[in-house]
Amino acid sequence: MKNSNKYRPVLTAEQIEHILTLAKGSPMTDTNISLIGSLSPFFAKIQNKAVNAAYTTTGNVASSKFSIESLGGTAQPDSEATESKEDFWEICYNQWLITPLEMSLAGIEAANEYRYLHDLMTPEEQTAFETGAPLGELR
Repeated sequence: MKNSNKYRPVLTAEQIEHILTLAKGSPMTDTNISLIGSLSPFFAKIQNKAVNAAYTTTGNVASSKFSIESLGGTAQPDSEATESKEDFWEICYNQWLITPLEMSLAGIEAANEYRYLHDLMTPEEQTAFETGAPLGELR
């Protein structure tokens, strides 16, 4: 009999998104499919503000023992913070053309903003974008 114990980790939206990206980029095992099936709807609710965070921490996250630097990495500046919105949208659009499956939801939204502003959407996609309806398949 499989272990049916369940646990509740405390994760940020960014951590959940990262786990999903890793799971989607790995071979589709039963575990990955189960993980994607559990986290994708929850992450969509977070993105659509259908759920609120259980709590918010204060203080310097970089000083955490789990910071990027403590794990041997280096912090990268947020592209959105260092570029204008229009530049960020174009960068995301170009990434979407090459590797759409590796993009975050925020990146896909930015790519769609660029597509909308540059008349790169079908009339159906434009209508969905204007009404906030899901765009369905990106391509």
